[in-house]
Amino acid sequence: MRRILAIMCTLLCAVLGGFGLSTPRADAAPAGCPEIYVLAVPGTWSNGVSPGVLGAVTSGLGPETRVQYVGYDATAFPWEKAIYGKSKAQAVANTRGLALQMLARCPGTRIALVGYSQGADAAGDLASEIGTGRAMIRPGQVAGVVLISDPRRSRKDNVVGPALRGEGSGGPRLDGMGWLLPRAFTLCEPTDMYCNTPRDFYITRIAGYLAETSDPTPSQILQYQAEAAVIVRELLTLGGPGAIVQELGNKRAREQIISFNKFLQSGSHGTYGDFQVKPGVSAVTWANRFLAGLA
Repeated sequence: MRRILAIMCTLLCAVLGGFGLSTPRADAAPAGCPEIYVLAVPGTWSNGVSPGVLGAVTSGLGPETRVQYVGYDATAFPWEKAIYGKSKAQAVANTRGLALQMLARCPGTRIALVGYSQGADAAGDLASEIGTGRAMIRPGQVAGVVLISDPRRSRKDNVVGPALRGEGSGGPRLDGMGWLLPRAFTLCEPTDMYCNTPRDFYITRIAGYLAETSDPTPSQILQYQAEAAVIVRELLTLGGPGAIVQELGNKRAREQIISFNKFLQSGSHGTYGDFQVKPGVSAVTWANRFLAGLA
């Protein structure tokens, strides 16, 4: 009986197939849909479109990968187009919008996020939204994330390169990368204080916090509040009001200003083409290879 049923099924399928009633196939992806769509977010004062460090990171990624630079104000001070928090919020919104546009037309395409400095700040915030289920984009639609000199780098992030003792100057994303953590990576030159501020530099951390919260990204407000609470709690555990006054006093302020000036003069923030995260492999080269390997 089983053999008879099997033969009948085979014949029936052959007949139906002849009439064009075979099992329907999924529609092919629309023409021009890339396998990987890299959204690259440049740093401050890049005019939002100048590749800068990311030029070498996104070059030669292969025919299955399309690169789109995200335009935004890319400014930091009140006398410019937008203060830092507002500029970064714009970058997050623009990156999210481009990703959603691509996924609406090409649902099979996977997104990759890469950013440098303020661009890493923005790309990292969006990655955190996605990884923790706070975005319309699903974690499975993101192939990978690369953040270079991220001002919100956390000690819990996947660091490529030497171990780091500090965290980002703007305070870490306390919710982290969620489901994206296994494929999200951060690169930070140890003397780059934007991504590696000592935890006892409270004045620097407060300044970074104020920059981040100047017209902040809406999805990050609760995390900013949590970071403020962390700073206050750490200060309160130093040894009472006297210790807090000393920690926030003029002497400590001068020490941190001197350290920050030395950092700016060193140029380490712009050395990622030379900074080696592995023997013979620069941060830029590592990032380029990672993105190229996603397709």
